[in-house]
Amino acid sequence: MRPNPSLDNTPGWTVRVVPNKYPALATDGERNNLNDRFYESHAGLGAHEVIIESPNHDVNLADLNETQFVNIVQTYCVRMRALSQDCRWRYALLYKNQGDRAGATLEHIHTQLIALPAVPKTALDELNGAKVHYQTTGRCVYCEIIEREIIRRERLVFDHETFVVLCPFAPRFAYETWILPKAHTAVFADSSEEMISDFARALRETITRLNRALGDPPFNYFIHSMPIDAAAHHYHWQLKILPQLSRAAGFEWATGAHINSVAPEAAARLLRNALL
Repeated sequence: MRPNPSLDNTPGWTVRVVPNKYPALATDGERNNLNDRFYESHAGLGAHEVIIESPNHDVNLADLNETQFVNIVQTYCVRMRALSQDCRWRYALLYKNQGDRAGATLEHIHTQLIALPAVPKTALDELNGAKVHYQTTGRCVYCEIIEREIIRRERLVFDHETFVVLCPFAPRFAYETWILPKAHTAVFADSSEEMISDFARALRETITRLNRALGDPPFNYFIHSMPIDAAAHHYHWQLKILPQLSRAAGFEWATGAHINSVAPEAAARLLRNALL
């Protein structure tokens, strides 16, 4: 693994990490619990970094070459590993917003990394679901998903020696796409150099296929990994890409369920057939 990316403007940088100018959380302070016996809240303690993925004013991740993608994924891994050394943090969340509809406030390509003192609800629900499946069956639910999708292939976009790319059985968003390591691996920051290179290639190809098939759609992606210093036997890290082709409306906000008019089988077929 290469050394930590520069936190200053060193000449010749290819990927740069800086503190967020407008952080959602403050690094310094105490995580005070505020409770008036009815409402409960916590101080906004955490870390918030921006990973600038190119020195050039590129606005689309797919415009970068394979070497740059490897540098980017290495930086993701290095910074998540570095933040995990701080005993105050319980969860490291890496996410990207690309395009106005996806919530990007800057054109220049970048990803954000937040360290939190608690596991967020969505990740916790996912972890608990995986734990229940493991306790019931003795197997990782994500390993079972990978096996089933490779056999059936109808929701498979492509599979590589070490990674699989698929459209999930019950997607919230049209063309929602997951990238998962085939080997049972719970912690993204523990990835080897070889796995980082393979993941970078898989991520680049997936985004290229989405761009070719859908005309450079706005999207969000994020990595869900095991909480810091937690037992890892039942979980499997993954990156989820959520194209933002339509907006959530009243039904989605009221119910928590999403109306998606594109079947995952049709989405996977379109992405499989996209010309590279």
